[in-house]
Amino acid sequence: MTDTPSPRTRSLVSDLLERYCAAHDLRLRLADPHGHGGLVEDPRTGKRWFFKGTRFALNSQGAAEIANDKAYTAAFLQETGLLVPRWLFASGMELRNHPQSLQKILDFAAQTGWPLFVKPNCGREGRDVIRVESEPDMQSALHRLADRYDQIIVQEAIRGKELRVVVLDGDILCAIERRLPIVIGNGSSTLGMLIKAHGVIDPEDGRLDVELSRQGLTRESVPEAGGTVTLLPVANLSCGGSAAFVTAPLAPQIRATALHSAESLALRYAAVDLILPDTNADVACVLEVNAAPGFGNLARLGADEAGRVEAIYEKVFAALFAT
Repeated sequence: MTDTPSPRTRSLVSDLLERYCAAHDLRLRLADPHGHGGLVEDPRTGKRWFFKGTRFALNSQGAAEIANDKAYTAAFLQETGLLVPRWLFASGMELRNHPQSLQKILDFAAQTGWPLFVKPNCGREGRDVIRVESEPDMQSALHRLADRYDQIIVQEAIRGKELRVVVLDGDILCAIERRLPIVIGNGSSTLGMLIKAHGVIDPEDGRLDVELSRQGLTRESVPEAGGTVTLLPVANLSCGGSAAFVTAPLAPQIRATALHSAESLALRYAAVDLILPDTNADVACVLEVNAAPGFGNLARLGADEAGRVEAIYEKVFAALFAT
């Protein structure tokens, strides 16, 4: 346990906690040089608050575990009348050992329609989320994920605007619009070159070739100057997506959906991921709920974003240390 690791190697949370604690006469102790875990102690009372990563003692462990499970989350939200994409849980073990279990998923696909998403049920940051548009796509995606995960969710794909709404104790701290990762052509570089120059996207991500193929493109294709090409089916910043804070007031129904989602899962602090369908942008459909949202990638976008993220954490820390 160390109190003074190098600030250049520490996490965003530990850096912000250090400033907050210094201003509020609290003591920060980090469990490792990178600040991925630790505790805050009030020397006046001896009270301690532990944290790990972006997980704070604001939410109960049970509520946080439910939120980390996409199928449980969808089921509980659906019970309270909230709109969620149609979904089906699949067992990776059953798919590996009993190939006939695939038929149930194909029946679901036939009833729901293409495209669909195939995801790890407890995955984060868009990892291994695959968009499928046909039975061969589905079989390939399930084969890939069943080898890696015991729990899989197949989910209806809804076209629309993606919003992340951050909720704390019944208030909305902010809303963030998230967009799919793209590259913009210059008329001379191939897509392979543009992907390598992106800086965030992993050129080895096999989903890239699938998405390009759907658009009739390959890594050797040269987009025209100013032309945009979508690279992946997920909008996470960690996968190369882009994001911007929403400055306009949220529609009442969107606000209500975000607040109801957190309340339904007994979460004091959460990021509620919504999609506003192209067919009706006034309706908010709940994609996922994150009980430990991270804002490190967002803070790195620029000074304005960094300042907004620090303001969010100021409120989170104030709520945490008031308990």
